[in-house]
Amino acid sequence: MRVLDSYVELGIVGMARAGKTSWPLGHVGAALLAGYFMNQEHELPEHVKEGIERTCEAFRRQHPEWFAPPEPEEADPVLLEWIIKGIADNVKQLRTSGHGLALGVLALKALRQRPDLITPQIVDGLAAMLEGTTKDRPNRYWGIENYFEVTAADVPDIPAYQDTLDMTRRTFSELHTVVPGRVIDGVMYHLAGETIHSITHAQALTDLERFGYDDLVSTGMVNHRIQMHLNRQIPDFVLEDEVKEPVFVSLYDPQYWAKTFTDPHALKFPYAALDLLKRLPETERAEAERNACKLLTIIP
Repeated sequence: MRVLDSYVELGIVGMARAGKTSWPLGHVGAALLAGYFMNQEHELPEHVKEGIERTCEAFRRQHPEWFAPPEPEEADPVLLEWIIKGIADNVKQLRTSGHGLALGVLALKALRQRPDLITPQIVDGLAAMLEGTTKDRPNRYWGIENYFEVTAADVPDIPAYQDTLDMTRRTFSELHTVVPGRVIDGVMYHLAGETIHSITHAQALTDLERFGYDDLVSTGMVNHRIQMHLNRQIPDFVLEDEVKEPVFVSLYDPQYWAKTFTDPHALKFPYAALDLLKRLPETERAEAERNACKLLTIIP
């Protein structure tokens, strides 16, 4: 067994510990889970597996206390309902770019595979993380004072999704414009980061559909459509930094996977993008993957 196979347990433990302290820290454990599921669900080239392990091992060295073995506890499958509740609370409204879905569904996916990890201390940490993802600053998007007030009725530019395949197509269609985040008038706007989260959010909804949570998916797609509209709100002057051409056109490119990344999205994004690409007809995948690689080009 290679170290990559251990990341399902390490990832969920790391997410629960770090996420309880501060929900964004849950990204690190989520990166290990993303790497694990990428390997489970795709025929990855060896250089991609090595790249996943290189970055994940760097995270483990940086935060060993997050990944230490948990204290022994008896698992209780009933506790999984707290994770589903945390996801459902995040579906009530769009908050934190859909992080409650992206992180929560990864955790749910791991716990469905490893019910022995549904223990009080792990669930407590994950539930605290998911509660944190429901809180956000209202001026997250440029030109909008309070995005909490934006509803589906305020989105005339993006038609309602017919199903998750329609959502997937529309999500990839928005990758034509990729601009690095920047501070404007003292406020940080994530820009490309928000585009990344449109992919991770959409992928989480497709997993929820596979798991049978159709009611959450229907409401979640409404939020995702609002998110896509909000992501379009960027000032023209930032287009001077637009990534017009990706450095590579494959999510498996060796140049990308030779790096050791500091940003957990370096694993979370390709995991989500690869999963969504499988849903598209083959004739549509090359262009979608090429545009996704614009985002990989600027991930540190």
